[in-house]
Amino acid sequence: MFESILCGTVLILGVLPLRCRWYFKVGLGLLVLLGSFKFHLTRLIGGPMFFAPRLPAWLLLFLSWLFSVLFILFFLLLAASAVYLFVLLFELIWRRQFPKRLRTLVNRVNLGLLLGALGLASLGLIWGRSAPAVREVPIMLESLPLAAEGLTVAVLADLHADKLTRADRVAAMVARANAVRPGLIVLLGDLVDGTVAEHGCDLLPLRELSAPHGVFGVPGNHEYYSGYQEWMDYLSSAGITMLTNAHVELPELGLVIAGIADPAARHFGLEEPDLSRALEGRPPEAPVILLSHRPTPALEAARHGVDLQLSGHTHGGMVKGLDYLVARFNGGYVAGWYQVGKMQLYVNRGTGIWNGFPVRIGVPPEITLLRLHRG
Repeated sequence: MFESILCGTVLILGVLPLRCRWYFKVGLGLLVLLGSFKFHLTRLIGGPMFFAPRLPAWLLLFLSWLFSVLFILFFLLLAASAVYLFVLLFELIWRRQFPKRLRTLVNRVNLGLLLGALGLASLGLIWGRSAPAVREVPIMLESLPLAAEGLTVAVLADLHADKLTRADRVAAMVARANAVRPGLIVLLGDLVDGTVAEHGCDLLPLRELSAPHGVFGVPGNHEYYSGYQEWMDYLSSAGITMLTNAHVELPELGLVIAGIADPAARHFGLEEPDLSRALEGRPPEAPVILLSHRPTPALEAARHGVDLQLSGHTHGGMVKGLDYLVARFNGGYVAGWYQVGKMQLYVNRGTGIWNGFPVRIGVPPEITLLRLHRG
């Protein structure tokens, strides 16, 4: 549906008004069709895994760049059309004449918008594939045991190992996480796009993650799309304690680390998120850190007495301005710190990027380093 709206809007508002030769318009029109229906095309020629098409990296990058250009141009054209409409109404009401220069203005503005979209999409692609910075965030927990005072937790989410994010990029993320010497490392899902046979080699660097109190993880929706059980076995063999509706106690810190399944499980007949089961039998006096790929269970987690929830999934909204829309589909949460009742929530902006829309504008990737304090 959106692809048709995107295609029609760009063709009608962007291409048709241009003053240029017909064959130039035809060429632009074909590119608009190609970019707008990119996901249909990649599924047609790249196999059934729409989220992980089996296509060369250069082709994936080109198609993603083209779609990003049209996506940005779509919103620019809508904004420009609102201005055109205002000018037209003003001229007709106050001067009672059709503005003669409006068509020339539209042509020039549309060319400018096209160039702007080309530039923004290109920069967004570069920024989207940039190395994640370490973002330090202090977290104050009233019930934090003295043994956990000053504990650092490195948070990685949404690595999306695939044809664009290979082992070398994953190794760089691992090296950066290890370099801050965290006491604990957590992985919040969507680590991969594709099967173990195809991309197990790209996640080999995860075996090098090192923290004195352990490395823990939960599955994201893309692990379910990619072969859930095979990936759970693989990640467990890499030294990561995977928590699916389960918890572990860290007696040396007086903390509980819990994790829940992703709602995507229901589409595969697998165990759905069950917070009650994840927390069953936990010591009531121990603060709970909950790992949930999506931030949406935050209210339920707060009602269950969770102290801190860590989530990803949103990629921070990817584009400044678009984050408001992304938040609406994720319980109102998109990036950074939130207070949810008596619980705190932190949503990681994503350590990697998905090949379907590998663009970031104003929302850089991150490895979060949480520093826990009592207070």
